Amino acid sequence: MKLPPQLQADLDSRKLKLIQACDMDGFVDTADVVTVPSWPEFMHHDPVANNWYTMHEMYPEFQFALIETESEKWIAVGNSIPLHFDGALEDLPYTGWDWAMLTGIKADKPANLFSALAIQILPDYRGGGLSTIMIKVMQEIGLSHGLSKLIAPVRPNKKSDYPLIPMESYIEWSRDGLPFDPWLRVHHRMGARILKVCPEAMRIHGTIKSWEEWTGLSFQSSGDYIVPGALSPVKIDFENDRGVYIEANVWMLHDYNKKAN
Repeated sequence: MKLPPQLQADLDSRKLKLIQACDMDGFVDTADVVTVPSWPEFMHHDPVANNWYTMHEMYPEFQFALIETESEKWIAVGNSIPLHFDGALEDLPYTGWDWAMLTGIKADKPANLFSALAIQILPDYRGGGLSTIMIKVMQEIGLSHGLSKLIAPVRPNKKSDYPLIPMESYIEWSRDGLPFDPWLRVHHRMGARILKVCPEAMRIHGTIKSWEEWTGLSFQSSGDYIVPGALSPVKIDFENDRGVYIEANVWMLHDYNKKAN
């Protein structure tokens, strides 16, 4: 895919190149070098994420990576999915990420917008503006398919430091007139606006033993537990041998057609 001159120049100055899943075989497995370490282990067990390979097969143009030109090292991966939604965007479903994935896979109507699913950057490469470039690339992929509205069930990256604070309160926090959360701030600076909280963006469940394996913690009784990397507590139920994690995200909208006007 040909990028706008300025965006291509930004990649060239960083000695990076763009590759899409449609450009190579085995993209999804190769991308694991970035994807796997980007998330807490329990995040890999969202049952809806079982559609990951199907999504890559259906929409390879919407999956991309940035690779160092000289070393061929994969440093960042982006994933999005086209979908159809008839209602007002302020009425997007409360199920967030899971809904976006399942709706895109269902594909029963022509897409009229697309949703971000993930932007993942290796830790050593974070904090240098690469996340902004990743969103710009995602934007260009959508525009190349005639999609000017990008929705995103954003996972605020500092919320795990404040797991007891409701998401509705957290998104009101600010610093220097900008959103307090760094990831929300990146989207805000690029012109995105918050639509609303999606309170059940992901629902992850498993046995108590599974949760102990995923987190490295020991759960000795029923209750709500603070788990590293989780945005809210995990509910452990000994009577039913079950742990449930429900994650809230934040629906945000990038409307590139509006900006163009």
